[in-house]
Amino acid sequence: MKNMITAAIVSFFVLGCATTKNVENEGAQSEYLTEVETMNIKVVGPQQPIIAPSNNEQAMRAYTTGSKLLWENNLNEAEGYLKKAVELDPLFVDAMDHLGMVYRRQNRLDEAEAMYLKSISINDKNIVPYQNLAVVYRLKNRLNDALEMYKKMAGIDENNPESYYGIGELFYMVRDYEKAILFFDKAIELYLDQDSPVVYDAFYYKGMIYYRMNNYDEALKYLEEVQKADPNNKTVEQIINEIKNG
Repeated sequence: MKNMITAAIVSFFVLGCATTKNVENEGAQSEYLTEVETMNIKVVGPQQPIIAPSNNEQAMRAYTTGSKLLWENNLNEAEGYLKKAVELDPLFVDAMDHLGMVYRRQNRLDEAEAMYLKSISINDKNIVPYQNLAVVYRLKNRLNDALEMYKKMAGIDENNPESYYGIGELFYMVRDYEKAILFFDKAIELYLDQDSPVVYDAFYYKGMIYYRMNNYDEALKYLEEVQKADPNNKTVEQIINEIKNG
């Protein structure tokens, strides 16, 4: 699996991403780290702008209520309102995307996949379903399919950092840390250009990569930036203490 996804991602990288320095050595794992860490997946949430508002007022009302319930994690009630919005307007991709999110959070992955694919069939220039479909494929351990979704995102908008961040996570999952750094660097560049606080998520991954590679000076540089932004993050605090006291 690692060789397959590495080859696929490298071919994508050669087509247009920025490069950075190579790093060496693969490092040990901290007692604080588990495989759950690799599922720290970023997802486009219901707070995102509406891509294509419905002209059906009832559908819009159902969507607005369902999205609010989704944001509050009231999934069962959110499902009913969002399904109603789609019934009232079968072309309402925003409602489909949020309904797919409800299904994903309920671990109804096949239904989530189907809803995102339906959204894409209506509007294939909307990044939201691609990003969330990549999450579904990662949860299904279909990493090459997840990669394809991130590639499609980059094809729609090469200046959107989420695709590079997602590919960086895929490399991190298969422990190809040198390649992960390349993509997180590209994501960081774009997040900084956009003055986005999400840059600290990418800093966290770079810190963890360097930590795993036993490059503790570089790890501290990034993890301490994360700690400044999120001083209550106990995991980061523990790893920083481990590095400094180890």
